[in-house]
Amino acid sequence: MFGDIIKKVRKQLGITQEQLARELDISFSTINRWENGHTSPSKLARRRLLEFCRNNNLDTSIISELEDL
Repeated sequence: MFGDIIKKVRKQLGITQEQLARELDISFSTINRWENGHTSPSKLARRRLLEFCRNNNLDTSIISELEDL
């Protein structure tokens, strides 16, 4: 589930939903809806998140999960 991946990203980076939203230039409420499974990100948003994860050297397992979505 995409929400679980968002939580893993935030946990590994030690950031809040608000901080991740700022990094991705989207609203806090969007991150919150993704994380709680209320909505799914667009293809563009997924690519932006994947790029963010790669640029921040996140665990390769998280990056692989994102690539598989």
